[in-house]
Amino acid sequence: MKKGKFKIFRKRLTTLGNAEPLNKLSLTTIIILDIFILTVLFQGLTDHTQQLTTPSEYMPYTVRQVFIEQTWTPSSQIEKLQELVLSDRNNYSYRYDSIFEFEKTKNMHPLCRDFYRRVKLISEDQELHGLFVDRQRTIKDRKDMASIFDKAKKLYDTRLLETLAEKKHSTSGTSSISSQAKSAAAQIESLTAKIAVTEKKINAHPGVHKLWTIISAENQNRQLVVNDFRKFERSYPLKELGWQLLFILPIFFIFYAWSTRSIKKDNRIQTLLSSHLLVIASLPLILKLTEVVLDLIPNHFFKNLFKVLHALHLIAIWHYIVILGAIILGLALVYFIQKKVFNPQKVRQKRLMKGDCIVCNKKLPPHISACPFCGTKQLENCKNCHMETPLGGPYCIHCGACKIEPEQ
Repeated sequence: MKKGKFKIFRKRLTTLGNAEPLNKLSLTTIIILDIFILTVLFQGLTDHTQQLTTPSEYMPYTVRQVFIEQTWTPSSQIEKLQELVLSDRNNYSYRYDSIFEFEKTKNMHPLCRDFYRRVKLISEDQELHGLFVDRQRTIKDRKDMASIFDKAKKLYDTRLLETLAEKKHSTSGTSSISSQAKSAAAQIESLTAKIAVTEKKINAHPGVHKLWTIISAENQNRQLVVNDFRKFERSYPLKELGWQLLFILPIFFIFYAWSTRSIKKDNRIQTLLSSHLLVIASLPLILKLTEVVLDLIPNHFFKNLFKVLHALHLIAIWHYIVILGAIILGLALVYFIQKKVFNPQKVRQKRLMKGDCIVCNKKLPPHISACPFCGTKQLENCKNCHMETPLGGPYCIHCGACKIEPEQ
């Protein structure tokens, strides 16, 4: 019986009924429509979810480096600060959005907002901005000069080995190369000294000095930031799911209502389309719920258990459990759909109550035994009293005997 119900459901997705077969071109059109709507659903889901503040927006990677990982050391902090200060200057693509825009900083952790606010003030200081530009240009010049020095040194070493191998005493070929290398080395030293002077001026600025104090390893804000970030990451998957459901569920229920109405009205074209759309709307819902379950269980609720499974190389057990759970859930959903949503007996009963044909759902004249529109008999003989009784009713109207056979 269950197999028969599954066939009915599958038939509803691929045919218009025995009297009107579905053309292959029509079925192809419906499949293309399914693919298009599924694509739009996922794109809309992405666009809708992007309105939610993500962990990377709440705590950008740069700020995590500063306060959590503490990789901004005295030897590297000026270089890292320079990347931020000159980010607007060095990025000229029309797709680039400034990291200091209010829209990007308003949803950040308070400490992150304060950090970017101070960096923005440094960037807007013309004197400081000029110092960073000079430092960037000088470092580039030093790299170019270092490349020239390396080439001259390699050439000098090669010529010197060739001279020794040929037992020549002339050094005229190597002396010019040696002079070029020495000149490059002197310029590298001069540029390094210039960079040191520039960095000293940058560090002496009150705004920069205050920033170094805030991000120093001795600052007590690290643990606060870590706790806040952990709390945000822990709650984000559920927030994201709730936000996604706000987009998916209204569409799902609209398609569900349309499918139910189409079945009751026996509108076969609408039943075909709405059944397809109901399946399509279910896919993002199932995938997102699965995604949250697979993320929360191993990473939040049973973190220690999964550490043990990893250590014992038994993590495959978790995937076996997921597969088993998915099968059980799938069976439950199919049972619910077949028994509650698309139960033919309940549909017939509702049509009988309205005085409609139990097959084509057309309004019937009173006291007739067959439908004048589709020819379906509306009466049957009771097995108990052999009197005629409506076909869709579960009990005989004469003797009250139950006509529905128990399911196997």
